Amino acid sequence: MRRGIFLSLLILFFVFSASAFADELKLVKGKGVPVCEAHYKNLKSLTLNEMVCERDETYPEENGITRPRWERLELKGKKELVKKIRKFFYYGDQLAKVKTYDDAAEFEDYLSSDLMSNVIKASTVDIANNGKQERVMLYSDHTCNIPENIAWNRGPYSRPLFVLDEAKDVIDIKKTEPLLQNISKSGYDIKTKAIEHLYRLYDVFFYKKDTYFDKWNMYDWTLTVYKLSKDRGSEVCRYKYKTNYQK
Repeated sequence: MRRGIFLSLLILFFVFSASAFADELKLVKGKGVPVCEAHYKNLKSLTLNEMVCERDETYPEENGITRPRWERLELKGKKELVKKIRKFFYYGDQLAKVKTYDDAAEFEDYLSSDLMSNVIKASTVDIANNGKQERVMLYSDHTCNIPENIAWNRGPYSRPLFVLDEAKDVIDIKKTEPLLQNISKSGYDIKTKAIEHLYRLYDVFFYKKDTYFDKWNMYDWTLTVYKLSKDRGSEVCRYKYKTNYQK
């Protein structure tokens, strides 16, 4: 009898230990909020790499959540637009007087490089929840690869979110600024918010006719959901990915 009880307790100990120390995504803000709970269920069906690096492609449309239909932008013939995008996210000014791939051959090499991955995606979305459709873009800059069960990345990566103006040839700064949730404290200018895009990956989704966008932050291993209203962004949900490697 005692041996049976001991074995049962031993099994429970190992089961508890495995669950207590396993890598896990936690909902830390927004418990009971329908959109946060729905997003949580969908995120938990993904691997870590899918959730971080491939959320814009592999995220399931389940539990009332749907996604935009992203189209890969053909970059040929769009040299000036790509240069503006890079200037904005590396210098904070899309019209900065800095030389960036002015040579045609060098620019083509850049577009075909593995580092850049040639990924700029576009979709028409009511990102501000004001009834107006905007040309919203995702810019996948650098590679993204997070092997399972480790708590660091092998190189810089980012996927910022921004809006083009009506002519679709320049970034609309006013409409883009609320999407740059890269700094935790208020008071930072647009330049700082743009430059701080590395190690952060964004995506967009819909829930009950409202548009939300989320951000994975590699610095603290959190995924945060935001919603725009009256041109201001507010935090709705936050998730924390905890691993055996984090103290």
